[in-house]
Amino acid sequence: MRLPTKITPDSISEAVVEIRYLANLPFEVLLGLFFEAFDESYTYTSRPPKPPRQGLYENRQQGLVINLGGEKLLYNDKITILLRNNAFVFSCLDGYIGWEAFRPEVEKAVKTIEGTGKITKWNRVGLRYISQYPNTDLKACTNFDFTFGQPSIKSTSTALRTEFNYEGTKVILNLSNQVPMLRRQTVNKIPETVPTSVIDVDVIKELLDASDANGLMNIADEVHLIEKEIFFSLLTEKFLETLNPEY
Repeated sequence: MRLPTKITPDSISEAVVEIRYLANLPFEVLLGLFFEAFDESYTYTSRPPKPPRQGLYENRQQGLVINLGGEKLLYNDKITILLRNNAFVFSCLDGYIGWEAFRPEVEKAVKTIEGTGKITKWNRVGLRYISQYPNTDLKACTNFDFTFGQPSIKSTSTALRTEFNYEGTKVILNLSNQVPMLRRQTVNKIPETVPTSVIDVDVIKELLDASDANGLMNIADEVHLIEKEIFFSLLTEKFLETLNPEY
């Protein structure tokens, strides 16, 4: 399948890279060492540097937590880094900046962390992309048919969750069709409920054979490619054309 290098708009509301690790010190000790390793271009905070973008929701089961109050964060002008016991979670600071810009920021941070000499193993990489489409019916733009054995019943909103293995990874796919979400109107800023469809693709690679940051980022590239394959395989050709694909 030929994959676009860019679509406009991309409608990505959140892009997350989670990297899990093993270390030889307690997390409380590691925190101080990690903070010291980052240069002055990063800021430490225990609060989100910016409020969550509209329409996002908390989903602790999948590991994406929008309410970050009280958690340990570093951020610069492009990304945030959430530090957890045995995991680093990277996200874009203000809207998705594209993999070509996001990846180098993740790699720079990973090499900084690795430079402390306290990481004994990188053992998991996960990429999760959430795309939101207000006032859009997924039945009209994806290859899924949201129906069941009662033709006379028309669903007002539908949610589908499935897990499967693909090319050595675990994929968690969540599709939500026309789910009510609270958004602020552009003009008067008054909140309104908008039926919004969501394509949420989470690709996870475990049991890594990565001895250093370079090997880890090569695996992240592979996972990112699978993420794209899954996403674009969901879309109909007709809907893809409306996104102005560039190859």
